[in-house]
Amino acid sequence: MSQNNTIKVGISSCLLGKNVRYNGSHKRSQYCVEELSEWVEYKPICPEVEIGMGIPREPIRLVEMGGQIRVRNVTDHSQDYTDPLTDLAVSKSSSLDELSGYIWMQKSPSCGFFGVKVYNENGMPGPDPDQGAFAKKVAELHPHLPMEEAGRLNDAVLRENFLTRVFAHAVWRQSVQSHPTPKSLVEFHTRYKFLLQVRSEKHYRELGRMVGGAGSGDIKSLSESYFELFMHCLKQRAHPGDHVNVMQHLLGFIKNDIDHATKHSILNLINLYQEGVVELLVPITLIRHYAEMLNVEYLLNQKYLTPYPQRFEKYNQSQFKEKYFIS
Repeated sequence: MSQNNTIKVGISSCLLGKNVRYNGSHKRSQYCVEELSEWVEYKPICPEVEIGMGIPREPIRLVEMGGQIRVRNVTDHSQDYTDPLTDLAVSKSSSLDELSGYIWMQKSPSCGFFGVKVYNENGMPGPDPDQGAFAKKVAELHPHLPMEEAGRLNDAVLRENFLTRVFAHAVWRQSVQSHPTPKSLVEFHTRYKFLLQVRSEKHYRELGRMVGGAGSGDIKSLSESYFELFMHCLKQRAHPGDHVNVMQHLLGFIKNDIDHATKHSILNLINLYQEGVVELLVPITLIRHYAEMLNVEYLLNQKYLTPYPQRFEKYNQSQFKEKYFIS
């Protein structure tokens, strides 16, 4: 998948620069609009507008009332928008099945996904945050859909994790979900094995056992169980030591076809990554370079090396070669 824009991602409309916020403004995300849009097709939704709230409009907030969290007008608590927002999520559920990710507007009482403030009836913020009403219901109806807030995409680690899950979700939809067979499941698992291993050795092994039984039983049921654990595994945060182990393993596929100096250069960069001197992209790009040069098909098919397109477009290849002495 590349520039065909076949990957559909839901997004809060204000993040695309649409003036739909309560005060008639927007919250345009430069990253979403100028970078990620090259690879995905957005499905923008402003739930507040879609349930009939005007532009501009009085602001709303999450309010705890009688043990329940409701979406209420900030100044007039008699105006309750909880049920319309929840019902909208239900009515849109089938159309959201085509998505492979969702990007939410942070802090929003309708679209916030993490840590939205909940107020008491006296207008004071409480200690326990929640999710926006629309986002919460969408997440309930689509538990395996990768979701993130736009503000958190400024964090490189969170961004990489989200994009990895989005592109994996899209690959799954096209290669397995559309035609579940033992062969398609095995091929999918093979492509993602190192990406899974770096996230969680335990889950990687469990998924491997599931794939081992793909030839017997109900493949549709098995693939659904596999995908649930697969997406849970990709949510896990990989640590530098895990990446080092996987990269050293990948190096084993090419070490007999490169000279000692080249092997030493790659190992040195792996160590520099572990020490925090260079970013992960550097040794991975070097490994992929030699996999391409030597035409090692098994490595080139590994999603660990290219989980999503942008990852390796950061560096101009000639500059990279010059800087890291690739022969």
